[in-house]
Amino acid sequence: MRPASQTEALVEEVTGLKPTGANFRRILKILGDKKRAELILETFSMLLQSSSVLDQRDYTVGISTCGRSNMWEHSCWLLHMMPKARVAANAFTYNAAIGACHNGGQWQQAMILFEDMQLAKVRPNVILYSAAISACAKGARWQQGLELFEAMQNAEVNPDVICYNAIISACGAGGAWQEALKLFRATTEVTIDPDVVSYSATISACETNGEWRQAFELLEEMQKAEVAPNEFTYGAAISACEKGDQWQQALMLFGTMEARKVNPNVIICSATISACEKGAQWQQGLTLLEAMEEGKACPNVVSYNAAISACEKGGQWEHALILFQAMQTLTLKPDVISYSATISACEKGGEWQQALLFFWVMNEATVKPNVFSFSATISACQIAGEWERAVMLFDIMKQAEVAPDVISYNATMGACGSGNHWQQALTFFAQMTKDDVYPNITSHKAAINACHNSGQWQQVLILCETMPKSPAGHEALSADTWENWRDLLNVALSMPNITG
Repeated sequence: MRPASQTEALVEEVTGLKPTGANFRRILKILGDKKRAELILETFSMLLQSSSVLDQRDYTVGISTCGRSNMWEHSCWLLHMMPKARVAANAFTYNAAIGACHNGGQWQQAMILFEDMQLAKVRPNVILYSAAISACAKGARWQQGLELFEAMQNAEVNPDVICYNAIISACGAGGAWQEALKLFRATTEVTIDPDVVSYSATISACETNGEWRQAFELLEEMQKAEVAPNEFTYGAAISACEKGDQWQQALMLFGTMEARKVNPNVIICSATISACEKGAQWQQGLTLLEAMEEGKACPNVVSYNAAISACEKGGQWEHALILFQAMQTLTLKPDVISYSATISACEKGGEWQQALLFFWVMNEATVKPNVFSFSATISACQIAGEWERAVMLFDIMKQAEVAPDVISYNATMGACGSGNHWQQALTFFAQMTKDDVYPNITSHKAAINACHNSGQWQQVLILCETMPKSPAGHEALSADTWENWRDLLNVALSMPNITG
């Protein structure tokens, strides 16, 4: 810290007030408003050295100001300084400190303070319990939140709607949607009227697990209870539809927002486009993106990624390229999802050269490709019969320490097969299990095709013996690829360890 004289001069310069006990709270407010929370600790130290008398309210204001400035460590330091200044902490100071830890995402520190408070024989009230439970929600520690909620009831502290909202949010953040729904239902038993936050938090909990039907039921209940939904409510409900592959329901909800006078934000629009993408409704996705560009919700990278993915699913590689270029025109920086979806769109459109071009541009843009990027590019090369490029990309993927998945292996083996390089295909097939990638039916078909194309019938029989002993496996063997090998497959399929 600075010498006291320097601190005094700086504080007076920033606040326009002389640092005295009488001006202290006004100084704290000004420092908070001007985002100069780092001066708060120095001001405290300076006044304590000058024997100024500070009380609980002074400390509470200082702790709260630091908390609002995301300086939770400073808040905790002020709380721990109180005993040295012979000032006893009360419920308000602990609430301010726990709230600061919540804002800083420090749920463990919040729980430590909650325990310290009880040791100091400060009886927690409903506000303190809510603050501690909210901290657990931010740390996705819903079990600890439930323990606090139960302890609260055992201590005969009646939870209010804010407390219920906090524990519902904690359960939702932890993926415990059934617990969240149970707690929401419990509000009616204690004659608490759920508010928009209660409904939104419960719908959000359902959204996390794709429980779109539950989300819809809650929206209907909300309407009957005459509780107006907000942007958060709609965003959670539409995301639930997106996760549940219900694009029609997502569009229907989106369409009702105008009547409810709720303006869709970029998150809602992006979730709706993503729902269209999962339903292969690329035209609807593009229409929504255009509406965003014309309206108030400015599309971001997530919005464009969803639209590009919709075009990829719909086999519209040209539209995907146009959208990618539009991103750059808007000075939006494409991420790994943008590149991967565009590469995949080119792959599905048979444009292997475009896919390869985007892959190299991706590297030049210092965007690290992931397994999806590599797999899509390798698949594009496979379709084009560019087996050498496919093998080269697979090697680059390993060198980049990107773990190949079953799709990467299958595409590489397929490429080797199309180039009549059956031995390399079998090498890749054998390598799969060493990399903890387990062959599926497509893997077996790729290896068998490679051997079939090179006339290696003995290898075909060996691979047939390793085929999964399931109806799906036999279906793979009876595909059109084997029309010229019908007799051979009849022999293979008649083996005991194949048909048994």
